Amino acid sequence: MHGLPKEVRSWIYDFFSNEHSVAYLKIDAQLCIAEKGGSVDHYGLSSLCVGKPVAEQLAFMEGLLPCPELPCHMAMVELPSGRVADLHLFAGNACVWLLFLDATAERDNRQRLQQKAYEMTLLQERERQLNEKLQLTNEALRQSQEGLSREYQRAESLLLNILPASIAERLKADEQIADNHADVSVLFADIVGFTERARNVGAETTLAILNYFFKAADLLSERDGCEKIKTIGDCVMVVAGLPVARSDHAEALAHYALELRKAVKRERFAGEPIRLRIGIHSGPIVAGVIGKRRFAYDLWGETVNLAARIQTSAEPDEIRISDATRKLLGPNFACDPLAETELRGTGRVRMWRLPA
Repeated sequence: MHGLPKEVRSWIYDFFSNEHSVAYLKIDAQLCIAEKGGSVDHYGLSSLCVGKPVAEQLAFMEGLLPCPELPCHMAMVELPSGRVADLHLFAGNACVWLLFLDATAERDNRQRLQQKAYEMTLLQERERQLNEKLQLTNEALRQSQEGLSREYQRAESLLLNILPASIAERLKADEQIADNHADVSVLFADIVGFTERARNVGAETTLAILNYFFKAADLLSERDGCEKIKTIGDCVMVVAGLPVARSDHAEALAHYALELRKAVKRERFAGEPIRLRIGIHSGPIVAGVIGKRRFAYDLWGETVNLAARIQTSAEPDEIRISDATRKLLGPNFACDPLAETELRGTGRVRMWRLPA
């Protein structure tokens, strides 16, 4: 293995000294196995033949080499022996070194959780955790009353992360949640140019930006007495005036919109400050919980639809509000009138701009 960089050899020797199993293959310029060594039996690689193409002997290598960028890391690869290993490819002198490193159970579990995090929205992840904790609570009930109490408290904390406290209490009492609210304000906000920017950065950066945006939305909703209902892609939906009615719902949500716009500008996405399109409308809605295992608290009605269409019509960095919302705002909010605009499925709508 003298063709490997010094720091890689040192890494492998440290791995051996900790009694882990390591195997390696040296692959020549013809993509044939030039050398093999280490714990090949451990990985079921003892039958590999030196001098023959590696792709013909390891199916997962077909099409991988020549690798466009080295070093390269392939996590959690299932080998012919049934074992799972992390594979690392390094460039050598006119060759490629392929290392097989043990993937421990702890590493296995962590990577599976990370993979799921890439495939699920934050709401789905919270729902998954809630279902998992509820299942653990049932198991603890069979074991001991003390275990039941501990797991119940954990499940309670997760429940409050996805539902308003009063709704959570009613849901636990097996009550069907279907409420009419005569006067609330609904906000939609999304990131301007999100799809185009996300195309130019990696998944890790994209998720970091979404996490920053949704965390800001969470913190501000808690501070201003609003409820973040859900996220839809890069869009967030927030309401004021429920589950507990409040007469200043329009003012509360207008203040929330201004603070949210200011908060996200502190972060940059693909080299530019984050900008939002925000729309607000006020009126009656229906609210309730749907689903059984992966339930969700959601809103329905024309007020919700119009708020979404107002948000879609807004310019970058603009907060647009409906005429109904404007009439509910106090003198502390000076609004700029906009020309009547034709909105899909609604007709011509009068709107206002909420300045900074």
